[in-house]
Amino acid sequence: MQNPHQTYKQVSGNICRYTLNWSPYVEMDRYLVHGIVPSEGGIFQVYVNRKGQLHLIHTELSHYGGLRNRVREMIDPLYMGHNPYKDIIENEQCFVRYSIFTSITDMQDVMNYLTGSENSGRYDEIMVFEKDLLKVRKV
Repeated sequence: MQNPHQTYKQVSGNICRYTLNWSPYVEMDRYLVHGIVPSEGGIFQVYVNRKGQLHLIHTELSHYGGLRNRVREMIDPLYMGHNPYKDIIENEQCFVRYSIFTSITDMQDVMNYLTGSENSGRYDEIMVFEKDLLKVRKV
C-alpha cells in the first residue's frame, strides 16, 4: 500500500516536477513521533509555535536511519550529537511534518527548492508543488 505522504515525481525531458505530500503537523513528543513518523527516508521540517503561529526553524533530509530515528534524536535530551535547536525543542511547543522519498537524489533536488542547497544536477529545471493538509496532531 502506498503511503499518503509519499512524494511523486514526473519527468519530461530535462524538466522534473515533484509533488510533495506533506504529513499533518505532529507535536514533537517522543510517543507521538514513535507512533506516527515512519522509519523511511524523507525530508522533514521543524516548526515552533509562537503566539499561535507556526514558524519554520529547520529543514533536513534523512536517508540512513529514516525520519523517525532522526526526529527522535532531535527530541532526546540525552542525545550527544550536535543539535542547535535543543533548547527551543525542550522549552517551546514544536511540531514536525514530513514527506517520504525513495531516492536520495530526489531529496537533494527538493532540498534545493526548500533551502537553496545543491541539487543533484540531473535536470535543467525543477518544479516543486506542495500539498499541505493543515492538520495538527497533538498529545
